[in-house]
Amino acid sequence: MAKANTKIVAIVDDDLHLRESIKDLLETAGYESHLYESGDHFLEKQGYRSADCILADVRMPGISGLELLSALSGVVGCPPVIIMTSYADAQTKSAVYRSGAVAFLGKPIDTEQLLACIAGAMN
Repeated sequence: MAKANTKIVAIVDDDLHLRESIKDLLETAGYESHLYESGDHFLEKQGYRSADCILADVRMPGISGLELLSALSGVVGCPPVIIMTSYADAQTKSAVYRSGAVAFLGKPIDTEQLLACIAGAMN
């Protein structure tokens, strides 16, 4: 069980191995992670209620990361969202920031950059 002051990062990605790898990295860095295989699952479980930060993929079955950002825009007190994608072109990056993400990361994920983005998003 996590300590009361442990920050929680919701990881929303359809790739099980990536979710688990990021979870392991974040636990090593002192964070707790909650895993969701899709944006639909995340919204259904209201993962935004317990998260301090959300890390989501752009392209997933069901709603996309951009659609997830749109759905979360109406949530009062929604935690910051960091978007990651293998499709790190300028158009996608621009759309992600216009939709309200606080950071944009290309895959493969640079672990130092990921940890810096998460720390910055929660400060």
